[in-house]
Amino acid sequence: MLSEYLSEALSLYIEEYYEPVEGFRRIITLEEPRLAAFERAVADSLPERLDTLDLSFRESLLLLIREKDLDETEVYKRAQLDRRLFSKIRSNKDYRPAKTTVLALCIGMELTLDETEQLLRKAGFALSHSRKDDVIVEFFIREGHYDLDAVNEALFQYDQRLLS
Repeated sequence: MLSEYLSEALSLYIEEYYEPVEGFRRIITLEEPRLAAFERAVADSLPERLDTLDLSFRESLLLLIREKDLDETEVYKRAQLDRRLFSKIRSNKDYRPAKTTVLALCIGMELTLDETEQLLRKAGFALSHSRKDDVIVEFFIREGHYDLDAVNEALFQYDQRLLS
C-alpha cells in the first residue's frame, strides 16, 4: 500500500502536471508549394540519414546496463519481466518492446528522467503530460522511488494500465 505521504504527493503531482486532451486540436497543414519543397528536401536527405542511424533500443539498453555496471538478470527481475522476453529483447536487434516494458526496465535500472526519456525515444515512445499513466511514472522517477510494485499500485489506484 502506498504511504499517505506518497499518495498525497502523487495526487498533487497529477493535479499539477496532467493535461487531459479535450477535443481535437486543429492540425496545421503545409500549403502545396511548401509541401512539395519539404518532400523534396526529405527525399534528398533520406539516404544520408539512413546511413547515420543512432543506436537501436536493444543496443542502447545493453550499453546502459554495462555503463551502470548492472547485472542483466537483476535488471529483468527488478523490472518484473519474464526471462524469455528479456532474452528476445537481447537477441533480436529489431524487437520493438511495448512502452510498458520499456518503462518497467527504466524503473528496474533506476534511470533518471533524462535517461528514461532517451531510452523511450530509442523504442519510439515518449512521456506525455496528456497521459495520466505517464505522469504517474514520471512522478515516481522524479522522486527516486524505484519500487515497481508501488508504481503499479499507484497506476491501479488511478485505473491505469500496469507496467510489465
